[in-house]
Amino acid sequence: MSHRRIAVAAAALVAAGAVGGGTAMAQESGGPAPRESHVTGDAWLKYPGDPQYPYRRFVVDAHGGPWKFVNGKMVMGAARGTVRFDHFAPDAPGGPSTHHWGTIKVDYVMASGPVAVVSGIRQDDEHGIPPNEKRANLTFYQSPRGHRFDRMGFSWGVVYAQCQQMGGGPAPFSPASAGPDGRWLKGYTVKAAPLEIPTGPIQSPDNPADCSFADG
Repeated sequence: MSHRRIAVAAAALVAAGAVGGGTAMAQESGGPAPRESHVTGDAWLKYPGDPQYPYRRFVVDAHGGPWKFVNGKMVMGAARGTVRFDHFAPDAPGGPSTHHWGTIKVDYVMASGPVAVVSGIRQDDEHGIPPNEKRANLTFYQSPRGHRFDRMGFSWGVVYAQCQQMGGGPAPFSPASAGPDGRWLKGYTVKAAPLEIPTGPIQSPDNPADCSFADG
């Protein structure tokens, strides 16, 4: 096995140990460990990088894992689902705020404890998203203090939107909030699952895509 393949295998085992905490909690509570990770929910957030029009809404329904194995080869991206997001802001400065919705097709989920990274390809072509900004990485934090303390981050916020690669999410920098109408939503639920680790040799995954991403 090459040094690169050994590194991939080691990373897989370390990641599996990191997710073990969520599995242990499921077993201690008497319920079976989930077979795949889940990130679901709906929340308004206040984005700190836009104090004038801070409201963002993210609706997530994502299931799966970060990878799968096909004949012993690691294939990155083993998730499905959608994320819908809304930027509540005026079309022109000084005008009334309106809803601006976009959609992400999910292909990657990594969850450990109360934190998850969800990745996918943006589908909102009508907004003129450049090809090298179509990959979106999102982070979700389910607070043990209750859903009003949940947090979320998105890769076109306070980090470079260009050339994002699968799974490289930012810190969850935006706190949950009441929306522009003063209404709180249900927040986010993160459920971690054990990662799939084969018993035989592991072949490394193909190199990631370049900065031009297909619609997926």
